[in-house]
Amino acid sequence: MKKAIVPSMLQVIGLGIVTGMRSAMGPAFTSYAMNQRPSDKLRRSPLGFMQQPTTARVLKTLAAGELVVDKSPGVGNRIAATGIAGRALSGALAGATLYQAKGGKAWKGGLLGAAVAVAAAYAFFYLRREAGRKFKIKDAALGGVEDAMALGIASASIRK
Repeated sequence: MKKAIVPSMLQVIGLGIVTGMRSAMGPAFTSYAMNQRPSDKLRRSPLGFMQQPTTARVLKTLAAGELVVDKSPGVGNRIAATGIAGRALSGALAGATLYQAKGGKAWKGGLLGAAVAVAAAYAFFYLRREAGRKFKIKDAALGGVEDAMALGIASASIRK
């Protein structure tokens, strides 16, 4: 494995976990990171839009909105077909972008990002549900804890 790809792999795993928790957050942090440290390899690829300032602003807005909507009653669960598909696509976008930016194969990063996002979606769905049952904590409060965890993991994942 190329040495330059290893940090990207760790970043993809971190942002894949985050995407499993909050579907828009992984791509938002990825785009933010690509705006802070643009890549010539990414600029010349179909994923170049991820380092555009407008993309970063739109994705940040979506991620912030998701933090609010997640606490609303009646929101579908993340492991429903549409929720999983969205998380897989978001994880793939984040992973492909990070791999491409470092000169790796975008499809490898995309596959890793999607797989980790799906696995994390299931893990955190059941963890949150069981924690609520066991500790008698309201779902919205657990969602807030999950938000904080996701923000911490995302921030750590994009550090250079």
